[in-house]
Amino acid sequence: MKYLFLFTVTPVQEFISQSRKLKDLFGSSYLLSEMSEIGLKICKREGAQEIFPLINEDNKSYPNRFLVEFKDKNLEEIKKIGNEIIKNLQDYIGHLAEKEEAKLQLKNYFSYYWAISEIEKDYKEAFDNIEKRLAGAKNTKLFNQQEEIGEKCSICGERRYLYKNHSLLKKNEKLCGVCFIKRSHTKTSFDSTADVALKYIFDKIDRSSFNLLSKDAQLFFEENLTKNYFEKNNITFNLEECKKEFKSFKEKLKENSLKQTSYYAVIMFDGDSMGEWLSGKNLDDKKELKKFHNFLSKKLLNYSKQLKELIKKYGIGVYAGGDDFLGFVSLPYIFDSLKEIKEKWDEIINESLKKEFQFIKDFTFSAGVVVAHYKTPLQYVLKEVREAEKNAKKLVNKNGIAFRVLKRSGEIREAKIKFDNLKNLNILYELIKEDFSTNFIAVLEKEFFLLSEAKHKKLLKAELIRTLNRAKLKDNSNIETFLTNFNEILKNSFIRDSLELLNITKFIKGQL
Repeated sequence: MKYLFLFTVTPVQEFISQSRKLKDLFGSSYLLSEMSEIGLKICKREGAQEIFPLINEDNKSYPNRFLVEFKDKNLEEIKKIGNEIIKNLQDYIGHLAEKEEAKLQLKNYFSYYWAISEIEKDYKEAFDNIEKRLAGAKNTKLFNQQEEIGEKCSICGERRYLYKNHSLLKKNEKLCGVCFIKRSHTKTSFDSTADVALKYIFDKIDRSSFNLLSKDAQLFFEENLTKNYFEKNNITFNLEECKKEFKSFKEKLKENSLKQTSYYAVIMFDGDSMGEWLSGKNLDDKKELKKFHNFLSKKLLNYSKQLKELIKKYGIGVYAGGDDFLGFVSLPYIFDSLKEIKEKWDEIINESLKKEFQFIKDFTFSAGVVVAHYKTPLQYVLKEVREAEKNAKKLVNKNGIAFRVLKRSGEIREAKIKFDNLKNLNILYELIKEDFSTNFIAVLEKEFFLLSEAKHKKLLKAELIRTLNRAKLKDNSNIETFLTNFNEILKNSFIRDSLELLNITKFIKGQL
């Protein structure tokens, strides 16, 4: 008999999003990936064939669920394997904890679900059944109603704190076992969002020449060169020496014509209609579903490996599981990184799928992009980027990007755009940087922001010509190119989104 076996670990979003530092975020992602890898390898050892995802030692970004096929096991044997995976995972996370109470918190926190479906007639029927069975199993989750007494963790605010005055913690920081394991289980050289915000600078000047400041990227921002910051973060080296180094840093920026920004960008994307694709809805021959699953797994694995390398040019990838991604990029690289992410996806995924299965429809993804100040709480930024990603999927036929700028003042700017118009937006950004004063954007916003769509788009185009002529910074400012690219965006966007996109490019220009 043949069986499909589907396994998942939860929670995911909550575990990842409850992160105060970039280190916490990396630690949570890395731990979830390791847990899936452990389960996959146990199945592989027992003779299973991986379907989604594939095991790969070069890429440790595994999703929180996996699907395999057993050919030479009976139902009871597979049930034992499922229970063995759970035991191994509980032992593994328990081993990572330093205290018995932390082990208990971790055991109560994670839930594990698996389902089995016999392949009786065809693979597709078994796949449809196993998805329903796993959903049913998750609906029977038993909740731990016991409340922990005592002072709560300073990150999640849910569990009693167990760690204080630890070398990994800030002064007065108190963490529970679940939040502490994320901090202690990190595998990254990027300590904070300040590191990301500064990457474009250190791509041009040598960071190591500033010995003291390099120990904490936030010291490259003058606002942190204070006695209070040093005490709060347990910094023991000399404040005055740091100030001297900072003066040298500012001189180096001037020599290289670099402007320092306090903002960075976070990118999150997820495959559109993944359930439909995996169900075989877009296949002409449903009997090819298993072949499709195997083929897609290989292509997504290849894409995730290349994406992890690609993103290093621009920032750092937290996870790249194939059809989903979370990464942080330096602000000047925001448009180039998005362009290359999408081009690589189309090259590796869509071109291959169309060649192998003659798909007419593209497999697309939608992205949330948030621009945030390095001091904005990371939990809030992650919440905003998830919301932005959801908004991008509300576009007709999805395949979009929702940009959201979180200004330090509290003001939020948001706009949606189709991925097809990303190149047009990039051209507008370059023109706004070099050819035009941005005053015209405020004029257009005041006149058109709240007006209805169809009958006012022509008026907007006419007014744009007038205001651009007044905003020219040089005689050869390319108004025609600006109009062409703005009109392409306007075809697929509301007036409000089109104007907000200009405001977002204006903000980015002002930072750089």
